[in-house]
Amino acid sequence: MTSKVERTGTRIQGFPEGELDFQLMRLLGAGNYGGATPGEVFAARSAIQGNDPQEWTGPFVAMATELDALAAEAAPRFPVSARDHALRASMYWRCAEYFADPFGPECPRWGLASRASFEVAARYLEWQVESFSYPFAERQLGGYYLRPNNTQSGSPPPTVLLVTGFDGTAEELYFQAACAGLQRGFQVVIAEGPGQMGVMREHPDLPFRPDYEVPIGAMLDQVLKLPGVDTQKLALYGISFGGYFAARAAAHDQRIRAAILNSPIIDLRAYMLGFMGLSAEAAEAQDVSLDELDDIPNEEFPALNKHMFKAACRRFGVRSHLAWLDALKTYRVERLDAISCPVLALAGSGEGGETERQFEAFCKGVSGPVS
Repeated sequence: MTSKVERTGTRIQGFPEGELDFQLMRLLGAGNYGGATPGEVFAARSAIQGNDPQEWTGPFVAMATELDALAAEAAPRFPVSARDHALRASMYWRCAEYFADPFGPECPRWGLASRASFEVAARYLEWQVESFSYPFAERQLGGYYLRPNNTQSGSPPPTVLLVTGFDGTAEELYFQAACAGLQRGFQVVIAEGPGQMGVMREHPDLPFRPDYEVPIGAMLDQVLKLPGVDTQKLALYGISFGGYFAARAAAHDQRIRAAILNSPIIDLRAYMLGFMGLSAEAAEAQDVSLDELDDIPNEEFPALNKHMFKAACRRFGVRSHLAWLDALKTYRVERLDAISCPVLALAGSGEGGETERQFEAFCKGVSGPVS
């Protein structure tokens, strides 16, 4: 008797843990602009058995490594294939970086591999892609400057500066927003600042800071020196935590002619407590430090929560839960009325009551028009 032939051995299955399921959907979303294919994503998913985030790294490292090799093989004769393989490799390296131990050596190594794969793909993209850097804290921090090839002579097109949030990367921003902007004729600058994953790969001593108008101001200084940038048509787009960064910048820098905040965060501490579903009293009831974290059984402190705690400590430059909560007190936008440029404010319906409250307060508090 012959056995039944099935078209595929891969079974599509998400995760019972909401955060892991979100990361799975996040990666699939990059497929809209070439950053993943469902078949590859679910093939990697099938190799992940539990809810330990470190189980993610092996399958995606293997897949990214294979795609890098395919891109190199294809490049001499098939540049489109090389581009497509390298774009997906970049996002799979990013996925491995995301779930690597934030204090371990693999995290920056896999992050730099994500950048390297994207730079290979950039050689074959239909856009003009250049490295972008700006001086900050006696370093050169980086990103990308992307322009459509079909820019007509005459008035320069609008320019959008993209900044990500807590755990995004410059490479991921290409799939999240830059490619769509380029298709619509915009010039796009992608830049990363202190505390963000791309910066922490090489400068782990530059954590987040509450006065993010300072690094964004340094970005703008350099953006305005780029060829073809019209100072009257310069917008800032902040995603996730980037909504806080962009709000701070818009309240302090009149060079920003329009702002897109997705979502507008005006009190990062309250936002994070709302995200965790905790009152301030409950959040402050007990402390935990990095020094003791690994000795706590996973039954008491799940592996995924440990990973997220380590990531927060790493990027905010603290070593305990209470120190992190204390640091967050200074992450506020005090002068909403100073934001006079046109603003597009966005917030997801599933992001919780605190996000909705801050969204409403932002829209009522700014002096400029809000859509």
